[in-house]
Amino acid sequence: MYKNTIVITFFLVLSGVLGFVAQIVFANSFGASAEMDVYFKILSVPAILTGISTIIFSSVLIPAFAKLKTNELELETFIESLFSLIFTFGVLFALLGFVVSVYFTDYFIPESTPYFRKIGIQVSLMVWIGSGFIVISGYLSAILNYRRKFFSVAWTNLLPASLMIFVVLLFNEELGIRSIALGYSIALVIQFIVFFKASKLNMYSFKIESVQIPFKNLLLQQSFLVTLSLLPFTILAPIAYFWASSLEIGSISYLGYSQNFAGFLSVVVSMGISIVSLPELADRFADENSDSSLFQFEKSLRLVMLLVIFASGALITLRIPILQLFYQRGAFDLEAVNNLSDVLPWYLLAAIFIAGLNFLRTFFYSRGEFKKIAWLGIIIPIIFFLLAGVLKEKFSFVGIGMAYSLTFALLFFTTIFLAQRKDLQFLTNNFLFFILKNTLAVISTSLIVNFSLPIFANITYQLVSLTISLILFFFIYILISKFIFKLNEIQEIITILMSKLKSSVKS
Repeated sequence: MYKNTIVITFFLVLSGVLGFVAQIVFANSFGASAEMDVYFKILSVPAILTGISTIIFSSVLIPAFAKLKTNELELETFIESLFSLIFTFGVLFALLGFVVSVYFTDYFIPESTPYFRKIGIQVSLMVWIGSGFIVISGYLSAILNYRRKFFSVAWTNLLPASLMIFVVLLFNEELGIRSIALGYSIALVIQFIVFFKASKLNMYSFKIESVQIPFKNLLLQQSFLVTLSLLPFTILAPIAYFWASSLEIGSISYLGYSQNFAGFLSVVVSMGISIVSLPELADRFADENSDSSLFQFEKSLRLVMLLVIFASGALITLRIPILQLFYQRGAFDLEAVNNLSDVLPWYLLAAIFIAGLNFLRTFFYSRGEFKKIAWLGIIIPIIFFLLAGVLKEKFSFVGIGMAYSLTFALLFFTTIFLAQRKDLQFLTNNFLFFILKNTLAVISTSLIVNFSLPIFANITYQLVSLTISLILFFFIYILISKFIFKLNEIQEIITILMSKLKSSVKS
């Protein structure tokens, strides 16, 4: 498990780094402009489904595959029977989505700007083509992850950012934001081809015919419940852009850049562990061997929270020099950096709770307890809609970021409450106390580093100054968390790293 986690996390980190580079390229080429506002709004609509399709398929189908694992022929028939239906749905999803987006073009692009209307339609076409393939590939990735072919899935995470960077650098002057959408769609077509070949499905799978699917109604019900539970992770972005549309030009771009920046943090820290742990947990619960895994689950969740709180604290503390170093160039000027630095901390705070939720979801999904969190998927977007509408009146787009962070905090602690098993000492107040101690350790570190920043500000090379600040943040955090707040998890990590170092030296 740990080897697979390392491999997947490596590619997620690498894809996140490429995604970060892509954001820099976009900011340099297009800045926080009306054109980028159009792109973020168009992309956010299919992302309501595409952003969660892979998770839906994995969380519903991997436990279903586990139930059929004793009969390989029945399992293969089940997999192939579903593929033709998923493929048809993906094609219809892309076609219908494009037609609807063209019909409602005025929502994305004001009528007074026909140039942007033309761009919007072309961007929509490419985004919806890519989105259709995301849905189909989401099903194929569930098959590959169940078969433990994690590498086949993991490396393709590099494709979207890589190709978007490549196409934007080559064609941004001729195509504008259409170059982003072109790279996006090409990457997702290639990803589908890779997944289809790796899954070794027969060409028969493309035939559309009446098929008998075991426990079809149960799967549909579970898919619906999982979709509801995941809505807060996708629908909040379109809601945020809806409110930001009434604010100054560039507000949507600042929210979009912030979400992508913080999204890298939450995905890298949590998704590697989540992807690998779900098949294992599903098998254990299918074999009715669940209680023994609760201790290991909480231990892994603590590790996720420790890492993401530390990383978020470091990025919030050093956000201005980071943004100045990487973003302030081309069309992204000093004013844009300052505006982004105002809202980014709220999205980084939200990333802490999202990372925990990404991992915590696997507990409910592997046990088949979908209803417990499905109702939150309806309530949370409503709360965000109301809260963002109120706060944006007083704090502009920063208020929307505040609402985003507060809403995910509410979702996280509510989910913890629903998962608690006090009789088995699972996620009790001791876990919450751990989060509090870790948070205080990071806040203390942040205050000390902030006080020290002027000392390094005179260093000629900004990258050197930033590197020293990050190293200082790391060592101060280790000292405070280990000797003042006495976090046992820090000592465990140090022990593991030392043992790995010793074994590598011996070998």
